[in-house]
Amino acid sequence: MDVDNLQRRFLHAGRMLVTDGCVVIIHAANAKDALVGLFMSLTGVSLIMLSPVVNQFPRAAQVVAAVADAVLL
Repeated sequence: MDVDNLQRRFLHAGRMLVTDGCVVIIHAANAKDALVGLFMSLTGVSLIMLSPVVNQFPRAAQVVAAVADAVLL
C-alpha cells in the first residue's frame, strides 16, 4: 500500500472523527453521549497527529487504517 494513500486515509478518518465527535458533543442529551463524543474527537486528533509518521511504521499504519475504515463505514 502506498504511504501517501495511508497518510490521506489517516487525515480523512481523523477529520471525520473530530467533526462527528464535535457534533455528538453539541447535541449530547446526557453525560454518556458527551463522553462518546469526546472519545471520538480524541481518536480523530490522534489519527491526525500520527499521519506524519506513517512511513516509519507502514504495517502498523495499515492495521490502524483498516480499523478506522471499519469504524467509519
